[in-house]
Amino acid sequence: MRLIDKIIKPPKKKAPYILLPPIYIEEIFRKEKNIFAFQIGERFIRTLGLDNEGKFLLKPHEDVSPAEYSEEEIIQLLKEQLTHFYQKVGLKKKETIYYATFTPSKSGIIRLYHFPATMKKRELMQSLELYIQQEIAGSFQDQEVIYSYAFIPRQKKDEPYKVVVVVVLKEAIDQLLRIGEQLGINLDVISFELAEILNFGLMEQLPHPFAILYTDYTKIVLLAYQEGRIIYEIFPFFFSEDLIQSSEDLNMLIWDIRNYIVLNDINNIFLGGLIVEYGNLTEYFLERLPIFGIISSKKVPDRFSLIYTLAERLRRE
Repeated sequence: MRLIDKIIKPPKKKAPYILLPPIYIEEIFRKEKNIFAFQIGERFIRTLGLDNEGKFLLKPHEDVSPAEYSEEEIIQLLKEQLTHFYQKVGLKKKETIYYATFTPSKSGIIRLYHFPATMKKRELMQSLELYIQQEIAGSFQDQEVIYSYAFIPRQKKDEPYKVVVVVVLKEAIDQLLRIGEQLGINLDVISFELAEILNFGLMEQLPHPFAILYTDYTKIVLLAYQEGRIIYEIFPFFFSEDLIQSSEDLNMLIWDIRNYIVLNDINNIFLGGLIVEYGNLTEYFLERLPIFGIISSKKVPDRFSLIYTLAERLRRE
């Protein structure tokens, strides 16, 4: 696997993967690439494939189940999509394929740290390591984790260093590596869903600060990217097209979201994800929450926003 966005090497040892840091870069093509990206949820599997120019070799595809998929079912469905993708790429160009996916929000955490601009590199790295170890000790007692970080580029030399840190349970990474092995592929990128939500906002060039209320089948994630922090909350959610008819449960959820927004002084909120595909539900959310606008990739159905962000981000590396 390759390291992407390797600003400064992680300490001690080099990981065979990277939790894609949330830094969006301009379009610079260094070599021919074909991207196969997939997302595994509790009750869905999404896939798509891009060529070097960003055209779809494999159109966005989703399999949905009323019950949680077994690992065997996941592998079988992904194999079918890989077969279609290989037919489009051609056997002679299989070496140009990059494979990418991400772990779900509940598998880890994301943080934003600030350090003075006057710090020397050695001091900076020692402080960063201390912060990360404190975070691990506080949030992941007796659990194996993998962490990654990225320095956000500074516009001026006297600006503080800003570092985005992602920590994910090792078992979540291991599961994806195991699936990749059974598919006969080497995963080039294993990212993290919260990092992709942040990347989504950066790629769509939302004005800073911003927050995204991202909706999916079984959860709603509210992530705020503000000057001094990244904060987020994951709300349980059960999507159905006639959701409004059970308005009592929905209103309780919206009440919880509104309270979180008020308590944390969050503004510039954009609604994205699955809900945006349904006009009546979109309107329901817009009427009841202080949402500034809608975030949509416009090139894929909104439920594919994160997996498309991942593929595009890798294509532009």
